[in-house]
Amino acid sequence: MHRHDFEKQVSRLINTPPSFTKDGSGALIVLDIDEFSVINASYGSEAGDTLLRHVAGKLRDECQSRFPESHVGRISGNEFAVLINDISTEDCLDFAEPIRRNFEQQVFQHGPEEYQATVSISIRPVTGAANSPGDLLNQASLSLKAAKKQGGNRIELARETRDPSQIGTPQWVTEIDRTIRDGSLYLRAQPIVPLGPETGEGKMYELLLGLRDSSGKEISPQGYIEAAEQFHRSTRVDLWVVSEVMAWMRSNPETLDDIATLNVNLSGSSLSDDSFMLGLESNLRANPELAHKLCFEVTETSAVANLHFASDFMREMKRLSCRFALDDFGTGLSSYAYLQKLPVDFVKIDGIFVRDMATNLTNYAMVRSINELCHFLDLQTIAEYVEDMEIMDTLKEIQVDYAQGFAIAKPRRLDSLGTGKSDTPVYAYKK
Repeated sequence: MHRHDFEKQVSRLINTPPSFTKDGSGALIVLDIDEFSVINASYGSEAGDTLLRHVAGKLRDECQSRFPESHVGRISGNEFAVLINDISTEDCLDFAEPIRRNFEQQVFQHGPEEYQATVSISIRPVTGAANSPGDLLNQASLSLKAAKKQGGNRIELARETRDPSQIGTPQWVTEIDRTIRDGSLYLRAQPIVPLGPETGEGKMYELLLGLRDSSGKEISPQGYIEAAEQFHRSTRVDLWVVSEVMAWMRSNPETLDDIATLNVNLSGSSLSDDSFMLGLESNLRANPELAHKLCFEVTETSAVANLHFASDFMREMKRLSCRFALDDFGTGLSSYAYLQKLPVDFVKIDGIFVRDMATNLTNYAMVRSINELCHFLDLQTIAEYVEDMEIMDTLKEIQVDYAQGFAIAKPRRLDSLGTGKSDTPVYAYKK
């Protein structure tokens, strides 16, 4: 089905009385081929068309064998959707995961060339209280974007969101201002652990945003962050984060003694904003004893886009004893060339290479190459999105310095550090 006909089926499901279905719910699954434009550019549009036909056929066959009354549609260029009635979220996840895994393991042939591809999948539960078909598809697509930003080849569960949280709506401006005022915005800490012998320097954490809506419900901050950048509020959010971090550091000296580094993410716009530089410098000069505990993370793409500003900014802050990490490294077109121009201390290897390096020889070679180059330049490396023990062991074998991800520990509230709650990593790594 094309999008218009598919939306009709979604509308029909929304308007079906719950008593007519087994559990009063269904599910909308949206699937997207990761880096489809790269496949088209590398192997030609004929290979891309063949891949699209393969995905369509695979979805149709899987649905016909398991859910004969389901509907399959192609809702945009390389985005497909499946609508299933009378299915729980858990069953839907069980249906989607084998599709993702089988796709990841398959080798495609185009003439003499072989290539592999992955898919990202978003699942949006559908209930009688659902919004319009367009809203449901948009929510699933936004969730899909979040999955692809984390490296793709994953499944995201989309939840119902309020209208103000739709990316691109001006209501976000007042939402951003509100969250900074009323405490809806807070900080979470995710451990970064050493893979080699303990150095005794202390613990490392990356600080991430947490968010509650006006009713106090926890919501994903992804749309918030994108809207802050779109509506030129990211510098204000960055200043709030710095102020909150330093206030916490001043209030928790005993906990801080066991911490080597707190990593704070900065947006690209803050790197070239004079008011941000002045505000940050003022904060650091007022608390010089805390500056060496701060490590600012800047994504490779934003650093390269603001190369002159980023380099100057880093050098100024390093004079105050701050450190820097280059985040998402390896995704840029000229990553290695720019590495020498930015005075960073850590390089975070992008999760798109890390997440399957134990089974993908190309990504294994990429991680190993980045790690060896960084060590040659006397930089320390951090692997992102470490999601299982096999990846952890592989990283240790090639002597990556640090690891971060759900296999180690999930983020927790910053204000819970030092309160006696366990901070033991999920993964008990070997000495």
